[in-house]
Amino acid sequence: MRWGPAGIPFDFKGSTAEAIGYAADEGLDAFECEFVKGVRMKHELASEARRIAEEKRVSLSAHAPYWINCAAMERMKIDAAIRNIMETARIAQVLGAGVIVFHPGFYMGRSPEETMRLVKKTLEDVVDRMKQEEIKGVWLGLETTGKKTQFGTLSENIELSASLEVTKPVVDFAHVHAREGGTLKKKADYLRIFTEIENKLGKDAVRHFHSHFSEVAWNERGERHHMILGEEYSPPFKPLAEVIVENGFDGTIISESPLLDVDALKMKRIYDEVASNKV
Repeated sequence: MRWGPAGIPFDFKGSTAEAIGYAADEGLDAFECEFVKGVRMKHELASEARRIAEEKRVSLSAHAPYWINCAAMERMKIDAAIRNIMETARIAQVLGAGVIVFHPGFYMGRSPEETMRLVKKTLEDVVDRMKQEEIKGVWLGLETTGKKTQFGTLSENIELSASLEVTKPVVDFAHVHAREGGTLKKKADYLRIFTEIENKLGKDAVRHFHSHFSEVAWNERGERHHMILGEEYSPPFKPLAEVIVENGFDGTIISESPLLDVDALKMKRIYDEVASNKV
């Protein structure tokens, strides 16, 4: 298992490359580079970030801009979604980041089936362009979405991943929990997520998964905002750690808590304790 923050820790002042080294020195071994407001990183900095990550043995991923909508009504917005995904994929290849994470889209009053068709068509275009540019080693990570207006349930993302090359679901456990009205409470609740992924995508998908975790505030519409671990919100982390250990799953968990690195380290400690007790 690998653990890391979603971006530069708030108490750290420095570049992304320097923050990767800082996280590694804290004891973390993953780092998600945040391009949520656009890809502005120069290739020189990306190459330096890759060098430090390889030296410190930190696994990198990237988060694409928030405003991506692969099912937009207007052609110019579809083109913008493709452009933003491609820009993230290009910088990810320079970084050596194995997956780029993004929210697939919005229903905008349409049926899930119609939205699925539109999202798939957009992503087929992205996959074709990645082939043309020979972008390799970069997965398209479909993040489970936290609001009921958003396309991107676990099942939808699994279905897309099963039908598209270089595409995989990225489970944001807080989003699943919020969207489903607080369903993640016990080991069985987490296990059914991994079971659905494994049944549809195979064992490799649960042996190399990429995910996000934090506690979350939510209401009847879904996610409101991410919360600090252990602040009497939910979902609880320990049952997830137990499911991973007991079933031999493996992958990366990125902390999206307001305390990015602090809670990544907290999750790592809980996991290590669960794993040591199993032995």
